[in-house]
Amino acid sequence: MGRANRAVVSYATALAGLAVLVACTELSPPQGEETFRQYCAGCHGRGGVGNGPWAARLPVPPADLTVLRAANDGVFPVEHVMATVHGYPGKHDFSVMPEFGPLLEGPKQIWVSSEGEEIMTPVALLELVSYVETLQR
Repeated sequence: MGRANRAVVSYATALAGLAVLVACTELSPPQGEETFRQYCAGCHGRGGVGNGPWAARLPVPPADLTVLRAANDGVFPVEHVMATVHGYPGKHDFSVMPEFGPLLEGPKQIWVSSEGEEIMTPVALLELVSYVETLQR
């Protein structure tokens, strides 16, 4: 086989591999969405409006996650959402929202706060908060 034919075959093989990768990626939901379904939808509902199957049993209604940006002058409150999901000391004094930090441990990456602080943050937490941002009306 000549050099030109090998190049065409290599290119075709690469395209086929890319097509398989894209197809597989599109078939599986983004990780943040899957995490939301697993840990959040029971209370907040699949769409995030606070109507999950457990919502009626809670002493405090779950937040409507679709209006977070609107309630903050058009800015999605990333840091507040991350702190609420991850958890922090004393949180249970005023909330029934569980702390999910230990469940979201795993690979970390640097996230830069609004004040420019670089913080090693679980990728699963970043993906979950990114998904919640997509739910905004």
